[in-house]
Amino acid sequence: MTELLSILKLSKPERLVDQLQAAGYAFAIWRMPQQKEINMLISLKEVEQLEEFQLQDLNSGFLINQYADNHPVKPFYIQADIMIKSDKVILSPNVQDSEIDAFKERIQISKPTTKKTVAQETGLSEYEKSVRKALNEIEKGTFEKVVLSRYRDEPLPANFTTWSFFESIADKYENAFCSITHIPEKGLWIGATPELLISNDTDRFKTVALAGTKALTNGNKLSEIAWTQKEIEEQALVSRYIINCFKKIRLREFHEHGPKTIQAGNLAHLKTEFIVDYAEVDFDELADQMLHLLHPTSAVCGMPIEHTKPWIQQEENYDRAFYSGFLGPVNVERSTDLFVNLRCMKIDQGQVRFFAGAGITEDSDPHKEFEETELKMNILKSKI
Repeated sequence: MTELLSILKLSKPERLVDQLQAAGYAFAIWRMPQQKEINMLISLKEVEQLEEFQLQDLNSGFLINQYADNHPVKPFYIQADIMIKSDKVILSPNVQDSEIDAFKERIQISKPTTKKTVAQETGLSEYEKSVRKALNEIEKGTFEKVVLSRYRDEPLPANFTTWSFFESIADKYENAFCSITHIPEKGLWIGATPELLISNDTDRFKTVALAGTKALTNGNKLSEIAWTQKEIEEQALVSRYIINCFKKIRLREFHEHGPKTIQAGNLAHLKTEFIVDYAEVDFDELADQMLHLLHPTSAVCGMPIEHTKPWIQQEENYDRAFYSGFLGPVNVERSTDLFVNLRCMKIDQGQVRFFAGAGITEDSDPHKEFEETELKMNILKSKI
C-alpha cells in the first residue's frame, strides 16, 4: 500500500496519464468551472454500463454517457477506487490487495503505442446540404428546431502531450468544465464544455438552458453583444423544454434566472439558470427524474425530440459517440455535477476527432451555421 502511494505521488501527471492509458485503465480527470483544483480518479475494475440505477446509491465515481443512449439513460460508470486531489491520494475501502499489486505492475511496464489514420471530415458542401434539408423539414412542420453536428479528423501532432493540453484549456477556459476521460476501447476524450446538465447536492438542484452563439473578438464586451431574433428564439426553445420537464413531474417551485450573456472561451452564449431549493421542495428523486427527462437536451437534439432524433441519426450518417452526451463526477464530496459533452475531442490511434454542432431553426442560414461549427471546433483545435 505504501509503495502504491509513493508511485502515485511521485509520478509526474503527464507520465501517469500515459501509463494509465497504455495499461488499459479507466480514469477521469476534471476541473470544475471557476475553480483551480484538479481532481483525478482511477478505476481498478472493468467499467460497468449502468442500466437501472439511482444517483444517490452510487459510490463516488464519474459518469459518461453516449448521445444515442436515451431511454433509459445508460452511462458508463468509472468507480473511484483511487482518488487523487491535490497532493492527497485516497483509496476506496473496497480495493483488494490483488488489484493494487496488478496495478503497480501494469502501469510501470506499459508503453503507449500509436497508429496513424487517414484524415476526414464532414465538409462545407455536405453540411450545408444537410442544413437545407433541415430547413425544408421545419417548413413542413416536422420539427421546430434540429441540431446538426459535424466532425473533423486530423493526425495528432508528434509533440502532443495529453496533460499539457489539459492544463492549457483549464487555464484558458475558466468558466468551462474541463476534463479528460479514458475508457478502454472507447478512446481518450478531452473537453472544455460550458453547459451544465444537472447539479445536485443536499441543498439544491440546478440545470441550465444554453443556446445562441456569437464570436467574441478583441475589445468586445458581453454587455455590447446584440442577439438576433433567431438566437433569442433558439435559447427560448431550450428554456421551454426544461420548464416542460418540470411540468411532467409536477414541479412548480423553481427559480428562473436569465437569460443573460455569458462567455465561453472566445464565444458568447445566452444562458438561463433553473434552481430548485430543497428547503422549499421535498423531492428525493428529482435529480434522477430530470436526468432521464433532459438527456438528450433540445440544445443538442432539437424539438420535438421524437421527430428530430431519428432524423439526425439518418442525416448525419456518423456516430456521435460521447459527443453531446453527458459526463461528470457523481457523489464526490456529496455533490453530483453532470455536464453536456460539448467542445470535446476524441483521441485514438494517433488521430484526433473534433466535433461541433449548430441549432437549425426557420431563420438559419446554411453557410452561417457551418461557420458557427468552425468557431466551436477551433476552441480546442487552436490549442493543439
